[in-house]
Amino acid sequence: MSDRETEELAELKRSLEEKVSKLEKELALCRINLKLIDEALAKVSFRPASRLVEAGPKEEYPPPPPPPPPQPQPQPQAAALKPSAAQERPAVPAPAPEPAKAAAAPAAPPAISAARQQPAKEPEQEIGEEEQAFPIKSKTGEELGTIFVGRSWVRIVPAPSLHLNVRTPPFQTFFIDRVLGEMRRKDEMAVDAGSKDPMSIIEHSLVLDGESLREIRINNLDDDSRLREIRSSIRWTFERMLEKTKG
Repeated sequence: MSDRETEELAELKRSLEEKVSKLEKELALCRINLKLIDEALAKVSFRPASRLVEAGPKEEYPPPPPPPPPQPQPQPQAAALKPSAAQERPAVPAPAPEPAKAAAAPAAPPAISAARQQPAKEPEQEIGEEEQAFPIKSKTGEELGTIFVGRSWVRIVPAPSLHLNVRTPPFQTFFIDRVLGEMRRKDEMAVDAGSKDPMSIIEHSLVLDGESLREIRINNLDDDSRLREIRSSIRWTFERMLEKTKG
């Protein structure tokens, strides 16, 4: 190889190295811009879970019925015009009422089986506060349970008469592992990419009575598409579990 060819190859190498360096800088800049755009979209795209119901089909999940009207209080009977002999006697002061007994301490809540052997992170509000209740019904109209939608959490309570066992398919394999598990895996990937706060990863926990399912709690739910998926998936899951139980 001549000296001229050697110089040309050396010049070509320097040119390629400069081009690679320039492309790497542009790639890094693009990644930074994508991260900023994702953060901006996350702030304006997500709505509180308590408002997500407005976008859902109202005919499928009607609002809860209004509370019954207050019952009229019975009117006190009119006093007799002429007091009896017993009434003419001087009134004997009634004994002082006994002090009210302290209210019995509430029973300890049932144990919660948390996902991934981690304690469930409860919402800031007390459970039941600022919630909206919607029935879960099968395609034939059978009552399957109730879903309570809060600001950033969901509680799913199956109908007590169903006696659903958590070991009955496809509860674990479909709803827990596939539906909720896939949501959590996506959140963990978003955390690794720097586009999601680690404290906002979706979590779930189970309230059990032995092996009987009493309640499912799902926290950090801030996406309306996920709420719709959970509502449709839990109905299908309960229907299949009920078929397995009856069959």
